[in-house]
Amino acid sequence: MVKAVKGVLVECDSTVKQIVLNLNKRSNFVIEDLDETHLFIEASSVPQLRYELDKVLDENSYTISNEEKDTRHKS
Repeated sequence: MVKAVKGVLVECDSTVKQIVLNLNKRSNFVIEDLDETHLFIEASSVPQLRYELDKVLDENSYTISNEEKDTRHKS
């Protein structure tokens, strides 16, 4: 008997793919790891994945605060 799963094809760079695979260890939403830049994931997991991925990427980004901007302009 054939089992069908509704999924979404995700294309991303290799860095984001590794983050997604690390998130998958907690939630197990990846159906198939296709190649270096493509994953097939459960369609119902897309909103949660977007939220978690945005959170991880925000944690790893650098933003300049207003104090740093003022200090740079005074120098």
